[in-house]
Amino acid sequence: MRAGAVEKDTLLGLLQLAQGIVERKSLNPILSAVVLTASQEQLEIQATNMEESIRARGGGSFKGDFQVAIPLSRLGDFVKELSTGSVSLEVLEDSNLFKVSQGKTWAHLPLLPTEEFPTLPPHPEVTLSVDREEFLKALSRTFFSIATDSISTALKGMLMKWEEGKMIFVSTDGHRLSLVEMDHQGAGQGMEVIIPRKGIQEIRRLLERSSVDVVQVGVVQNHFYSSTGEGEVFVRVLDAKYPSYQKVIPQEFSHRMAVSKEDFAKAVRRASLFSSDRVRGVKLEAGKGSVVISSLSSGDEPFSGAAAEEIDLLDYSGGEVRLGLNARYVLELMGVLGGDQVVIEAGDPLWPVKFTSPEVTGYLHIVMPLQLEEVEA
Repeated sequence: MRAGAVEKDTLLGLLQLAQGIVERKSLNPILSAVVLTASQEQLEIQATNMEESIRARGGGSFKGDFQVAIPLSRLGDFVKELSTGSVSLEVLEDSNLFKVSQGKTWAHLPLLPTEEFPTLPPHPEVTLSVDREEFLKALSRTFFSIATDSISTALKGMLMKWEEGKMIFVSTDGHRLSLVEMDHQGAGQGMEVIIPRKGIQEIRRLLERSSVDVVQVGVVQNHFYSSTGEGEVFVRVLDAKYPSYQKVIPQEFSHRMAVSKEDFAKAVRRASLFSSDRVRGVKLEAGKGSVVISSLSSGDEPFSGAAAEEIDLLDYSGGEVRLGLNARYVLELMGVLGGDQVVIEAGDPLWPVKFTSPEVTGYLHIVMPLQLEEVEA
């Protein structure tokens, strides 16, 4: 008899990790399936779509070892509807079915041939140890700037590279750029990969589920590897050359202002409610003591209202400045920046605008401003 039991929350957690990867309507049925491997006190799940793959483990109790391939969609939906508590799993040898049950509730699912399931990449021979929390922050602070509709393959991913003493994370969609530099004393100097947006999502999901302090990362067979010990994700890296991002980061600015991050985010959010759908921007007008943030509307659209808010400057240098900024870009940044203050540095009207926080080391964000003359005409 090949059977056992696992807690519903454990099983559901494993299935949810796989659901982000498995294609529900794949032309190849085996790619819509997961492989479950049971062995004594452990249940392991494997899933792949040929670009991203995952292997994760949870605790259980099994009398006989088994390895089965099962369509994920209905299995995940069924387990989600079960009550909290133990769930029984059993391979029905005579009927080529897999039974999932809890009390008087049960379901039978067809078994697929495990030999048709693709082989996942092997573990890298060399891995680097990275602080999980800092790694997760770096991914979160660059993820939102990855291009979603660029014709450039490279911009559809995040650059990750290792230089002496640090790891560097970069993303840009051509309108904004995020850069994180994280101290790291270890091997890996010279390694450089571009990880696609979808792959970053799966890595983040694995890291957020874990509570370990340190994760392992590496590269193997054109895949980026990340492991928490409880699970590991393999992501096929992009075959492209990342643009020279350093060229778009100005080294000098003529205007600098510091404001409360919370006050600034609230003011931008309120003003943007009155900005036109076409523009989706806000205007900043700063002097020595305060900055006024107001809504922006296109001159060729009917007037539908306006809003403005004045907030105090915590620090300021340079003359008066007027900037137009995409409100969504600003609010997405405020959601991941960290710290209580945001420092905004600007130059000429069309000069890239730099955002940092004095409380967050190694992170900067660049946004290309809106052309106010065109918007206000």
